[in-house]
Amino acid sequence: MDTVMLEERYILEYIKDILSDVKLSSFIISNAKYHHNTSYSDAPLICRYGILSLRDLKKLGIKNYTEDFLQRMDDIESHINGSDAVSLSVVGLQDLYHDEFEYDPFSPGKVDFLVSSEIKASRHAIHYGNEFLSKSISVDKLKAIDIRLFTLIELLENKYSSNNYSIESIIEKYNYLKNIALTIKQIKLDIPLREMSYQDNTLLDIDRVSSFPRLILKR
Repeated sequence: MDTVMLEERYILEYIKDILSDVKLSSFIISNAKYHHNTSYSDAPLICRYGILSLRDLKKLGIKNYTEDFLQRMDDIESHINGSDAVSLSVVGLQDLYHDEFEYDPFSPGKVDFLVSSEIKASRHAIHYGNEFLSKSISVDKLKAIDIRLFTLIELLENKYSSNNYSIESIIEKYNYLKNIALTIKQIKLDIPLREMSYQDNTLLDIDRVSSFPRLILKR
């Protein structure tokens, strides 16, 4: 079955059931100090090419940025990573000031890429006290892909209002999750895909996720 069309009242329960059905055992990640958040739609590109700076995305022909745009991105007051670096975060730092903003990489609306502790990154606390910058990061430095769809569903069930927590956005993320798993399989990427809503390191079966039917909201 390639697609499933459901009425709105059945969508959330369907996604919870199908995700629960592909859970495997707990899988703990080590030596992964850094986090990089991205949208579900961009996650397959990171699986294929790594975490690339704006300039490297242009060099590889993945994005068609103008030189004027890249120069404007180099204004670090508004875009800390500029056009030649990527932004990362580290959790659990003990040296933040009491009023310093801390970036939360566990946002349920994003895909969380865990990155090897062995990369070279420097701290830049202009916007967030736990933000780090690195040059483009190759695929072999990616340690895991974490999602938190159960958290999103619970927020919507509890009537939390946000663009990330609508029925349409959750369906979109569910469908992109299939794309992420398909990309991992196609390029034979050796990386775990986990559901981390409950911080229990739950591994997902990539083969089965890649076979998910696409979900359509019946109007």
